[in-house]
Amino acid sequence: MSAAGERLAGRVVLVTGAAGGIGRGAAIACAAEGASVTGLDLDGPGLADLQRHLGRGGPGDRGGLEPAEADVTSADSVAAAVAVVLSRHGRIDVLVNAAGISTMALTVDLTEDDWDRTMAVNAKGVFLMTRAVLPSMIGRGAGSVVNIASAAGKRGSRMFSHYSASKFAVVGFTQSVALEVAATGVRVNSVCPGLIATPMQEREVTWEAALRGVSEQAVRDRYLAAVPAGRIGTPQDVAGTVVFLASDDSAYITGAAIDVGGGYAIR
Repeated sequence: MSAAGERLAGRVVLVTGAAGGIGRGAAIACAAEGASVTGLDLDGPGLADLQRHLGRGGPGDRGGLEPAEADVTSADSVAAAVAVVLSRHGRIDVLVNAAGISTMALTVDLTEDDWDRTMAVNAKGVFLMTRAVLPSMIGRGAGSVVNIASAAGKRGSRMFSHYSASKFAVVGFTQSVALEVAATGVRVNSVCPGLIATPMQEREVTWEAALRGVSEQAVRDRYLAAVPAGRIGTPQDVAGTVVFLASDDSAYITGAAIDVGGGYAIR
């Protein structure tokens, strides 16, 4: 087992959705473990802020960030971004698919646009990124793909049917790809966060309060009561599991969907 701070030394890590939330936490944690990190997002200012936090990265650099603006729903944009990383570093050791969005509505009120956009980012984006990166990993006989799914990818949730469907898709996709590539030395796993304090969850609090006709504090209290551990999680809680799955410490794990929610999934 590698020492803390060295588990990803020399690794090239590509993180989608790196400008905020869980993606940002994963990028910071991977950099702290010695990886050369490329952060991919459509949020240019968010990436710039992350780069100021981590410092500038480059081929062979540890701990910094190379930003890459790209749209995970576009095959052309994904292919171009992956090609740049491969040209700079010669390989991608770890792909963290953290880009994701959410909206909230009862199914009878859900728009087709909301369904399509949610599925495009949360499910299609994971597919496009994984498809683009896998050939180089398979060719080298090594690599780790870590997909950020959700507790909602294991159990349905009211007013979240489209989001839940997209995350169920991520869990199923993870298992299927893991079976396809297990013999090549490439591992594919997913992480299923529960209630995590991110800007996305804050938006969900506001939406749920309006939809249910209650206060935002009442929603927050309901969330907290649903977590046996007694606290809402942080992106750092999720990032620790991402680093574990990215590292050799999890060398015999593939196809897993690991809950990170303080017991939320078993309540």
